[in-house]
Amino acid sequence: MDYGTVRAENRADETLILNLEGPCELRLFEYEEIWVTLYPFLLSRGYKLRQRYHPEWIPSWTGDADPLAAFYCEDGIQSRPNVVDAVRDDGSKVILKRIDLETEELDIGLFTSSKPVSDDPRNCCVPILDVILIPACETHAVIVMPLLYEHVRLPFRHVGELLEMGVQLSKCLDFLHDNNIAHRDFCYYNVLIDPTRLLPDGFHPWEPGAPPEGRRNMYKTFKWKSRWSVRPNRYYVIDFGMSQRYSKREGVLALGALGQDRTVPEMSNTVPYDPFPMDVYQFGNMLLRILKGYYPTQVTDALTSLAKRMTNTDPALRPTAKEVATEFDRLSERIGFFGLRERIWPSDFPYKFLKRLRVMLGKCVYPY
Repeated sequence: MDYGTVRAENRADETLILNLEGPCELRLFEYEEIWVTLYPFLLSRGYKLRQRYHPEWIPSWTGDADPLAAFYCEDGIQSRPNVVDAVRDDGSKVILKRIDLETEELDIGLFTSSKPVSDDPRNCCVPILDVILIPACETHAVIVMPLLYEHVRLPFRHVGELLEMGVQLSKCLDFLHDNNIAHRDFCYYNVLIDPTRLLPDGFHPWEPGAPPEGRRNMYKTFKWKSRWSVRPNRYYVIDFGMSQRYSKREGVLALGALGQDRTVPEMSNTVPYDPFPMDVYQFGNMLLRILKGYYPTQVTDALTSLAKRMTNTDPALRPTAKEVATEFDRLSERIGFFGLRERIWPSDFPYKFLKRLRVMLGKCVYPY
């Protein structure tokens, strides 16, 4: 959301350490307090936050002698900085993100969400469903987006699933670049998937391996379907907080060592660089990160070769987003339906057998 940009360091950051009063009493994190303040206002706008953020919230585990009660209870699960889930008055589940109005995130999001741009079949940018101006606040606003799922939380099981993702993301990057938009953080945690058919029983927004009611019995009650069985799937690109839209694409220069992937060779705080090849590099690195977790096949080898060209240390030698999209289309057409059905398996040992067993039983697997 930015909620999909939840990174490992966010979960380990010492500022997020739980504050405990006694064995079971959990206070809100400081970054969550804004949502308690906004709870009545957002409710008046048709968005109900979880009970955790109600101004008169009393933890459901109060008085429970189990020292792990707070961990298991639904209202013991915190959201992430600047992002929270809600239920809209029509019953749909959404994500609310508090954004800085000094960035281009709102302008770019409204542009990609408005017609005729939103009708472009290449456009898989997360749509903005609503914009909520915060009373007496000129620096921030709240945008509303659909509730989506972290795309790598469930394993890829067929070659066609990898290609489906690659085709959509490459075309979306081509779409952004055709509209002179540099994402500048086209990375691993900024890609989500529509969970509607993939997880028909739902999931907890901040505990992706748990059902909506929380962590208790999560491994017994959390159910999912393979991407192949519910295809076509829809992927979304999120988090435009670092993005920029230019009047032209040629001759554009940017500054800043930003985002999740800071291995981009030309990235610098002092030496200007072209941000468009940087997007290609970050996308290529995302592909390499995913592919290295699976046993190689002829198709994954071809994808690895493409990803390595995308991560060339010389920006001038990288393919453009349009060329990458063309390569994905050609590969998909060349291997045909039966090639798309080819099975792939996570490569990590010694957990390989257990993961295969969990996949066959329909259980959630965290392959990375």
